[in-house]
Amino acid sequence: MTRKLEIICSPYTGYCFGVKRAMRLIDKGLAEHGGHIHTLGDVIHNMQAVERLKSRGVKPVSNLDEVESGATLIIRAHGVHPDLLEEAQRRGIHLIDATCPFVGRSQGYVKQLSKKSYQVIIIGDSKHPEVISISGNAGDRAIIIDTPEAAREIDKLDRAGLVIQTTFSREKALAIIHELEKRIDNLLVYDTICQATELRREATLELASNVNLMLVVGGRASSNTKRLFRLCIDRGIPAKFIETAEEIDPGWFDQCERVGITTGTSTPDWVIDNVIRRMEEITKARNSGFE
Repeated sequence: MTRKLEIICSPYTGYCFGVKRAMRLIDKGLAEHGGHIHTLGDVIHNMQAVERLKSRGVKPVSNLDEVESGATLIIRAHGVHPDLLEEAQRRGIHLIDATCPFVGRSQGYVKQLSKKSYQVIIIGDSKHPEVISISGNAGDRAIIIDTPEAAREIDKLDRAGLVIQTTFSREKALAIIHELEKRIDNLLVYDTICQATELRREATLELASNVNLMLVVGGRASSNTKRLFRLCIDRGIPAKFIETAEEIDPGWFDQCERVGITTGTSTPDWVIDNVIRRMEEITKARNSGFE
């Protein structure tokens, strides 16, 4: 007998505050500058959103040489290196700063720590644009670590100040801080993990404990979406990572009664709506087999 299929969405889906703010600033920029502006790199880690923005006149560029003087450049939610901001202004490029306020807070802490001659430590992915932008505010002299093992390898220090990538795992960050406290006499810790990201993770785990399978929806390049997926997998919860509804295979749900849906913080509402519609079609087909 075919099982009925119930679809349950996490209460936290779609864009986070920082991404919503960036999108509002882009809309304003398009209205004020004739429907043609630039972004340095992809404004968010979601290709569906980036492609839609391109169709509206938002052109991603890889460097400032591709932006003419007098043109408008959006600073993406992850922020950028301060040297780049100075160079853009020197070239006469008009800037719209869409840096997430929570990332900006980390940048501010790092500036203060550097002025006071603290060694700056950033817990996060050294290749992530947010971490690169934060590190620049320490004159690129920050120590960047993402594992407890790396923390054990740093030289002993008299004092240091620490910030955390906004989307980093709190559990992992605490393990790293525990190791750092053994090697640093005076460690000043700023908890800069985004609360919205934390709530999303907690809701994902709670939902996952009550379903047979989780669908994690978001961009392949989105670190917070990848972490949601890994969160499920590491706890033995079956999960599928998808970008769009077209990737869904009805065969995934043959042995399921409940399926949960969660998303990354850069997943657009229309992508989520398409996934839900596709799941409703599958649910209707499955449930119609019952008397």
